[in-house]
Amino acid sequence: MKKVLLLATGGTIACTHSEEGLTPGMSGDGILELLPELREGFAIESRDILNLDSSNIQPEEWQRIAEKVAELIEEGWAEGVILTHGTDTMAYTASALSFMLENIPLPVVLTGSQLPLTDPLSDGLENIRTALAMAASGHSGVFVAFNRQILLGTRAVKVRTTNFQAFESVNVKPVGWIDSRGLNIREGLLPKADGPFQLRSQLCKEVVLIKLIPG
Repeated sequence: MKKVLLLATGGTIACTHSEEGLTPGMSGDGILELLPELREGFAIESRDILNLDSSNIQPEEWQRIAEKVAELIEEGWAEGVILTHGTDTMAYTASALSFMLENIPLPVVLTGSQLPLTDPLSDGLENIRTALAMAASGHSGVFVAFNRQILLGTRAVKVRTTNFQAFESVNVKPVGWIDSRGLNIREGLLPKADGPFQLRSQLCKEVVLIKLIPG
């Protein structure tokens, strides 16, 4: 039985209705309670590390997430990690984690949804199912799972705000996809480890943005 840990950070997938509109309010355990069938055939636990709209996630949160994943690797229980995350900055977090978790020995799969899990039309269930399939696959790396596709963390970009096909893979095909045969993987696109796992959570803050325009 594959052991998978769900790390919850908030986002639309965990939103509930409040007087201020939709706000992240569902815990990781709350997500799993809505999806009891996911426990069939898997040992799944959850932990909450953030409860934020992804537009509020900054490099400091990337560091916290990376350090938590490193702790899980040291504990040695989980064979894969699902990270639920808001869609607005999911691609940025995935890319950052791809470099901060160097030579990661297990799959870390980011996913979320365009509609909250509590919405009857939500895409969240299928996205979590896709993420679970990848997290239990044994293929190491950082990935984004969305709309039955698996994208490399360094190649994912959000291109649509309302369509369930919210993410595309830049200049390379998706590394995997779900169809009637189950999970399919393009193994030649998987990241290759070239040494032991290293956590590189320190980020340089001395960054300048220079914009160039004609004229």
